[in-house]
Amino acid sequence: MALSLGFAAPPLATPRPRRARAAASFRASASPPALDRRRRRPQNAPGDFFVDHRCIDCQTCRWMAPEVFKRVDGKAAVAAQPISEEDRTKALQALLSCPTASIHIEKPAKDILQVQNMFPLPIDTHLLPGVYLCGYHSQDSYGATSYLITHPDGNILVDSPRYTTKLANNIEKLGGARYMFLTHRDDVADHRKWAERLKCERIIHSGDVENVTVDVEWKLTGNGPWTIGAGFELIHTPGHTEWACNWTA
Repeated sequence: MALSLGFAAPPLATPRPRRARAAASFRASASPPALDRRRRRPQNAPGDFFVDHRCIDCQTCRWMAPEVFKRVDGKAAVAAQPISEEDRTKALQALLSCPTASIHIEKPAKDILQVQNMFPLPIDTHLLPGVYLCGYHSQDSYGATSYLITHPDGNILVDSPRYTTKLANNIEKLGGARYMFLTHRDDVADHRKWAERLKCERIIHSGDVENVTVDVEWKLTGNGPWTIGAGFELIHTPGHTEWACNWTA
């Protein structure tokens, strides 16, 4: 596999300052108990599926199952219970992908294992052949989306999904991953667990390296572009972070 990354071992980026924690409040109304936050939001439509109070409004469920989930009062809620099998499947895919496990179903879902086996999920076999949605979004990446791209020179995992054995098994059935491309510092989540399981080499721009990514194998330098094999290019796309990168194929 041709690899032209132009990497080096530059000085590490200064870690971003962490927000100071707010002073603890002892008033009972300041922070609802954890069990209360798992309760059904009153904005949900009556029925089996519901969203609890822990939702972080990351939009995952709303684009995965737009007929079921809507934004109501700043967070997701079930606007209409799924009626068709297609809508139910999409709602279960959203349930599995929710980074905070905020989506619930009242009755045990006998078809949940079938839905688990759908991931990685082909996005469009005609327009985007070989590009898969990993699902299983991570709260550590603020609910960001991860993709698997199959490539004749070795598959590429783009950003980190939440690590689960089931998803890892399914990725291996598609050929595993040779590289894990971390687009920027916010979406690294469980990158170490994936690297250990898949034996893949990780790539991130040196300007976005922090303590949690100091051991990444390939650190890009400069403004690129950089090439991985035939027809797969990494490009510098500043905006989300100064050294955020993206890919084109």
